[in-house]
Amino acid sequence: MTEPKESPTEAHSSPLVHAYLDGELDVARSLEVEQAIAGDPALADDVVRIADLQRTLRESFPPEPVPDYLKSRIDAAIGKKAARYRPGWALLAASVLVAIGLSSASTWLALRAPATRTVSARLVDSHMRALAAPQPIDVASADTHKVKPWFNGKILQSPRVVDLVAEGFPLIGGRIDVINKTAVPTLVYRKDLHIISLTSILSSGAGSGSFTARQAQGYNIVSWNDGTSTYWAISDLNIKDLNKFTKLFQQAP
Repeated sequence: MTEPKESPTEAHSSPLVHAYLDGELDVARSLEVEQAIAGDPALADDVVRIADLQRTLRESFPPEPVPDYLKSRIDAAIGKKAARYRPGWALLAASVLVAIGLSSASTWLALRAPATRTVSARLVDSHMRALAAPQPIDVASADTHKVKPWFNGKILQSPRVVDLVAEGFPLIGGRIDVINKTAVPTLVYRKDLHIISLTSILSSGAGSGSFTARQAQGYNIVSWNDGTSTYWAISDLNIKDLNKFTKLFQQAP
């Protein structure tokens, strides 16, 4: 009797995703996990959450030596003789105790992380996944009148699409990203060999704001609000040209 095949989510469970993010898988297994992530939005969302938590832990809890009082408690618990014959066990036990002690704190930090930081981190992850895919778009077209209608019926909002080819930033298409469990439109432009992902997220009636620039994971990010939506432009393009692109987009008719 033939056994039922596992779904991508079942076959690539959380422990395997952790191993993938930690770089512990071989090339073949890594490619298998990447294919599963690309074909399973729920798994892709899990990967983003795990990566966010790992990043928060690394930034908030830099490596520190095990305190002497903790070493003495470990010695008392496992016995100095055992510790003498198995020196790695003490370090392992210490790491387990520290992990238990930090688990609640890490959860608190992840929940209390600023919302803008969480959104920008997820958008960078989406940009990186798109670059790793065979093509960074779901609909390929330089025609604004084809790209804009493509989103109709697929998501709640129809994005503003402008033609910037004359200014050196041709439109190459668009895609749908999932940010905080919400499908949002992403327009994709190009500058020479650089790809620009421009995502718009509906805002809660906030007034128009000035441009904000930052950098994450080697990518430049420029964001602004037009009163109804917050825009996020992400690219490895230099910040001067990315700022030029965002201003041209905002000022376009």
